Order: sequence, then structure tokens, then C-alpha cells
Amino acid sequence: MKRKYFYATAAIAVMVIVFYTIVYANSNGATYGICGAPDDQVPGSCGTPYGNCHGIAPIIDSNVLKITLIDPTTSQSVRTYQLGKKYTVKIELTYRSLIACGFESTVETAAANAHVGTMTAGTRSQIIRNPTKTTATYATHYSSARTSTHYGMWEYNWTAPTTAQGDLIIYAAGNSANGNGNNSGDTIFNSQLTISHNSGIENQILNNSDISIYPIPANDNINIDYRLSKAENTSVELLDIKGQQIKTIQTGFMPMGENKASADIKGLPAGIYFMRIMAGGEAAVKKFIVGQ
Repeated sequence: MKRKYFYATAAIAVMVIVFYTIVYANSNGATYGICGAPDDQVPGSCGTPYGNCHGIAPIIDSNVLKITLIDPTTSQSVRTYQLGKKYTVKIELTYRSLIACGFESTVETAAANAHVGTMTAGTRSQIIRNPTKTTATYATHYSSARTSTHYGMWEYNWTAPTTAQGDLIIYAAGNSANGNGNNSGDTIFNSQLTISHNSGIENQILNNSDISIYPIPANDNINIDYRLSKAENTSVELLDIKGQQIKTIQTGFMPMGENKASADIKGLPAGIYFMRIMAGGEAAVKKFIVGQ
């Protein structure tokens, strides 16, 4: 009788340990494969029944759970990627009942659901791996603390693959937790962002051939004409021969088509300079000369 009691007590203890592990382990990051990607170990993200964790249907809402791909060289959001280039993926979760929060995200090919690129940790994030697949990596939180009232934000770094893969999809799942110490009342959100390959030639918003700088050589004033293939947030910057910014000449949301800018360059020493125009995550640079 005592032996049966011992075994029953031990079994209950194990169940309690497992329950608490499932429910509370995610405060320090989610397990791999619950971000809503087609090949996840839990289809539909952590909003579907997974042990005792969040047996609810996820809400697909890109306004609540927002994914942004940022080009660090321009600090602008982009919807295309260039081979081998490093980007920042920003995940934001905004919800009225958010007390604690967490996320998971990965990047896969749209055609074959294969994980692509290299992920490294960023703001409030860590990288985890599927131990059965050497290329399957995920970004997740390392703390369930919110960023501010009703808001959670995380970033991770993603370097694009070095060979063309076509369209890619960034998948993300977010958990808006109500802080009651268990999984009841929490809300799960799914979102995804499709990004297309940009070779740097096709579909460019801005080309060097569409930039005209005059007069050359310049003395007191410089004029810049440039053409955009679509309306975009744009900046025009004057750089020295080392590529260091001297000043910003123009910034703002510029219309599609022909645009103009000008600047007073009195006092600049004679020599070689560059004009850099950035629009929609793309940059074009053109050389010009300042005379005596």
C-alpha cells in the first residue's frame, strides 16, 4: 500500500513539474517551431493545443502584430532583399490587455518552406534552433516583460541568402499575456510578410543614370535632378571623398517622376564630392567636382 502511494505521489509530482514547465518556460523564450510557418512542429503557432499551452485559435492580424524589414544602411523599411545583405527584422505587438508578451519568428522560402538566411540576436531577442534540422532557426524573446504599456517590441538580425531563392516569407507569432499566472485569457496573434528578391537592377526605384548634377565643376551652388519610379521617403545628402556626410540637402516624401534639389556650396574646398540619394531602402551615389 505504501509503495502504491509512493508511486502515485511521484506520478503526480512529475505531472506538476511538466505542467509548470509547459506553462511558464515561455517566459524566457518560446520553444522552436510555433510561429505559424507551414513546417512548424505545432501547426498554426502556439495558439493551437500544445500540451496545456494556449488551446485557442490564433488571430491573424498584421495591425496588432506588425512585421517590418529594415535596411540598416538607410534605416528605412523595405519589401525586397538583396543577396547576402544584412537586415533588421522588427516585430511589434500592440494590444489593449497586454501585460506580458512574447514572440517567435522565422524566415522561409515561399515555394518550399525551407529556412533561409542567417539569424542573429538583436533587441530583446535570442536565436534558437530545431535540433533535428541544422538550418531551421527561430528568433524568440528572452523575457516576457513588455516594452511599454500595452506594447511589446523585439528585433533580430537576418542576413539574406547568397543565392536567389525567389519570394521569402517572414512568419511571426505573438502572445499578449494578461499576467494572471496561467495561460487562460491570453491572446495569440499570427502575421507574415512576403519579401521579394531585388537583384539591384530590376524594379529599382532610383538609378544612377536618372541623376543629373550641374554645373560641373560647381562653385557657389549645385543643382540635382533625379527621377523616382514611385513616390517614396527620400533624402539627398552631400558626402566628402571619404563618404562622410557633410550635410542633408533635401528630405521628405517625394513624388514619382522628376524631382529637383539644390544647395549652397560656398566655402567647400575644391575637389571631388559625392551626392547620395536614398529612396525606399535603395541608394544611388553620383560623383561631382567642386572647382576653385
